[in-house]
Amino acid sequence: MAKTRVTFTIDPADAARLRRAAQRAGVTVSAYIESRVLASVEQDEAISAAFRDADAATAAAYAAADAAIWPEPEPLTAEDKAEADAVLERFFAKMQRSA
Repeated sequence: MAKTRVTFTIDPADAARLRRAAQRAGVTVSAYIESRVLASVEQDEAISAAFRDADAATAAAYAAADAAIWPEPEPLTAEDKAEADAVLERFFAKMQRSA
């Protein structure tokens, strides 16, 4: 089977711990890392698969709630826009004087 090199950097103390763990397991550091990492990946994939439908339902529920709570705003009328612009101008004018 073809292999691909993956490189990562860890603290020297952690590297020593890793070497000791591989030695206790009776395998090379590379085999130890491969075994542990792939077991973790398989666990993550199994958890994702088990909760995929629930996660999708939750996301859909949040989207529906957001749409109900925050409907698309109606465009501002020219009068509303002018009022908002005036309020912002007054606000920023006060900030410039106090700075």
